[in-house]
Order: sequence, then C-alpha cells, then structure tokens
Amino acid sequence: MLKPTKHTNIKYSVIYIAGKILGFLKKETLIKYEDLKEMLVNEIGVKAKNNIDFSLTFLFAIGKIEYLKNIDAITLINDKNEN
Repeated sequence: MLKPTKHTNIKYSVIYIAGKILGFLKKETLIKYEDLKEMLVNEIGVKAKNNIDFSLTFLFAIGKIEYLKNIDAITLINDKNEN
C-alpha cells in the first residue's frame, strides 16, 4: 500500500510507520530487525506487518537509516543539518 486511497487507514501507511520507526530509533539508536517489527506490531497492530519493509526501504532511500547486516539491526544515521 504505497498509494493511499479513501479506504486507507492512515496508521498502516508507509509514512506513518516510517515516523514510528524514526521515533523508536531516536530513543534507542540501534534496534534489531525482529525487535523493531515486534515493537511496531505491538504499537500499531498486526496489519502494520504489511508495510514495515516498505517503510524501512523508504527511510533507507532517503538516507535516514542504515542496515547493519552482520548483526541484523537498523541504526539511525545522524544528519548534522537536522535539529
């Protein structure tokens, strides 16, 4: 569900989930992939599973996160221009 429709529940959208991911990463800075998925499902609901990977891809594409393959974790990339 990359393109929302009038029937889209906004809390399952890629942008909303991406915002939640950034919020979690600002608190912990490094989160294992499975733990992040579990955190999102607990906070948003089971339907969030469909868009977690799309949200991570979106954040990676815009340079906000980095995937650490050796430990299967996501980390926040600090941009010095942000507040």
